[in-house]
Amino acid sequence: MNALLQQFIQESREGLEAISSTLLEMERAPGDTAAMGELFRLVHTLKGNSGLFGFPALTRVLHAGEDVMDAVRNGELSFSQTLADQLLNMADYVSVFLDEVEQNGEPGEAFQTPPRELVTALRAWLESGERTTETPPAISTSVAALPVPAWTEDLPEEVRQAVAGMLREGLSVFRVEYQPASDCFFQGTDPLHLVRQLPAILWRRISPLQPWAPTAELDAYQCNLRIELVLSTREEELAEHFRYVSDQVTWEAVSLAAIVQEPQSSPVVTSALSAVDPLVMDIVRTQQVALSACLAQPWLSGQQAAIVRTLGNALSGHDMLLQYFQQSLDEANRQASSTPLMAWLQAELEASASEAGEVHEECSLARDIAGEWPSAQLEPSVAAMQGVSEAVPVAAESASARRQDDTGHVTPKVLKIEQEKIDRLMNLIGEIVVAKNGLPYLAERAENQYGQRDLAREIKAQYAVVNRIAEDLQDAIMQVRMMPVSFVLQRFPRLVRDIARKLGKKVNLVLEGEDTEADKSMIEALADPLVHIVRNSMDHGLELPEERVKAGKPETGTLRIRANQNADHVVITIEDDGRGIDPQRIKGKVASKGLVEHAALEAMNDQELINLVFLPGFSTAEQISDLSGRGVGMDVVRSGIEKVGGQMRLSSQVGKGTQLSLTLPLSMAVTQVMVIESGGQRFGIPMDQVMETVRLPKASIHTIKHQPTAQLRGRTIPLKSLNQMLAVSQEQILNEDDEYALMVLRSRGELVGLIIDDFHGSIDIILKPMVGILGELSGYSGTAVMGDGSILMILNPTELFE
Repeated sequence: MNALLQQFIQESREGLEAISSTLLEMERAPGDTAAMGELFRLVHTLKGNSGLFGFPALTRVLHAGEDVMDAVRNGELSFSQTLADQLLNMADYVSVFLDEVEQNGEPGEAFQTPPRELVTALRAWLESGERTTETPPAISTSVAALPVPAWTEDLPEEVRQAVAGMLREGLSVFRVEYQPASDCFFQGTDPLHLVRQLPAILWRRISPLQPWAPTAELDAYQCNLRIELVLSTREEELAEHFRYVSDQVTWEAVSLAAIVQEPQSSPVVTSALSAVDPLVMDIVRTQQVALSACLAQPWLSGQQAAIVRTLGNALSGHDMLLQYFQQSLDEANRQASSTPLMAWLQAELEASASEAGEVHEECSLARDIAGEWPSAQLEPSVAAMQGVSEAVPVAAESASARRQDDTGHVTPKVLKIEQEKIDRLMNLIGEIVVAKNGLPYLAERAENQYGQRDLAREIKAQYAVVNRIAEDLQDAIMQVRMMPVSFVLQRFPRLVRDIARKLGKKVNLVLEGEDTEADKSMIEALADPLVHIVRNSMDHGLELPEERVKAGKPETGTLRIRANQNADHVVITIEDDGRGIDPQRIKGKVASKGLVEHAALEAMNDQELINLVFLPGFSTAEQISDLSGRGVGMDVVRSGIEKVGGQMRLSSQVGKGTQLSLTLPLSMAVTQVMVIESGGQRFGIPMDQVMETVRLPKASIHTIKHQPTAQLRGRTIPLKSLNQMLAVSQEQILNEDDEYALMVLRSRGELVGLIIDDFHGSIDIILKPMVGILGELSGYSGTAVMGDGSILMILNPTELFE
């Protein structure tokens, strides 16, 4: 896939997200004209971009939606929830279309034609009684009404006769009006080139849409043209030719009655040149310029003779012009001077220019620079636009460089970089971390093995420098990888809306802290768990409107998603004001399924019972649906969060609501671990789970219900032996004071003491997940390379304690 297509897909996805969010805003405030204008602009841009890549099916769907939004914007159609559904369906189709292109590089067979049901449903809004005027379809299948009913008065007589002859022969003739978008050059459209490709043009006229601005204020990169054409072709070919700019083109079939009827007012034709072919007009103008350059030569010099032959050949197909030309040539021969011929040419060209309409005098300079386009009634402004398409890239770059904010300061430039390149930089940072961790080992060897204390001191000094640079590099790359939580939260307004409508509930979604940033990998890891949590909250937590009213609550429930940063973690809180979780109901469900022993259930408090929702296979749904009831739920969510080093905490009150907090590290790129020793081996424990390290006297250990425990700071903490959990036969080592090395860890909200042999400090490591058969081992997060080249196994305490 080429880079341009990748950029189109990326920008289109961003546009789709903005379209969906704006539609939801319109649902809440249907009269918001600013939102409607923004929505129309987004769809118009997306449609224009799709035309650049030859996706007619996508363009037609977007054009149908654009017509509907234009009707709403103009007050011809009222915005409603049902209309929003249709427009959201349009957005869904565009999303699927982009998925297809991204996967295969081009749309497949199923995407070559637009979905008839979708386009018909959108077009039906334009044909309903709610709209008072008609809108032309994306690719016109009916004649569009043009705004100038007396346009035939402007046709030269020769063109009128030619059109009448074609109509009598049964040929189709159409009048076309093309008004290019003002920013068409930046969309890759060259209007003049597009028109030049049309066959059998009988007449054309180009005029400005708005009066031309003074030269100092004229923006040469804004198209300000109206192009009118009369040509003989089939309507299908016309629709195909203008398929990518169909919203900018209208046409009507020319009838014989409109051509042969007497015009309301007879235009005064002072120039026979106004009826000639555009190419002939260009030749005549060129020869006039050439003749003026050789007026001082004796009559009928070699150059003048060539000019006379060229004019005679060019005018040979126009009897009236050829007669006038011959008369002026005879007079020139009689006088032996080129003056009569020059006078006739000047008179004809001046008369032709005056008939073309008023032209802003400042634009003549642009014509001289850009060159002239062959047209019988070409205006200097049109010629100025001819050179525009070649200058567009420079203009776009210049405009971007000049872009300023409201305060007059130049806004920061944005450089889009592929994720793979950032990931590679992150991997290189990891290699630097591993390399700099080797310096302390070198210093130790220099001092202890070779007795080079001064050398060891210098190595340690250099280590401090390298360590600082590595940390700065890591922080800089981390800032590049950081992205706002809104990246994942922006999908929920649509999700909540659709689920609420499906369940018949009224829900107000509140998003807070969308600017909170975290590493891209963390943000992406949040997506699926959050979707599942929100669906559960909508299905199980929030009540139906009538149920809420009976409970003394507003009929509209509130679902709040809040994000904030806490030290080196990001915390996502999801809370609702629904029915809450009933611990006794959880207890009954667990007992009926035999997920927990009866004695253990009876000993649990309310919070412990609520936490049972994380048991595999647990569900409170009475019926299986596409939302819930299949027993694959909160346990999967918790596993996904814990896999990236996060934690979950659930709290609830019956009748008041439920709150679920997700705590995740800001990044997993570089992890800090504490190196420990147990059973003669070294392991790493993630520092974010380490609460404290202490020396525990052996006499302080007590057994309660076959579980070793210890009192620490007024709390009873269960103890685990790492050697026992790893099936190492060796007993944990005591120091000379008969004390164990104890790590107090937090696992799933509970404190657990892990007895080990010794501590060896903390280091930064790059965590590499284990793959293959080793990846199936529980209790391990992955591996890391130490500074001396050895491999450090990183433990996952949460899995070890299960």
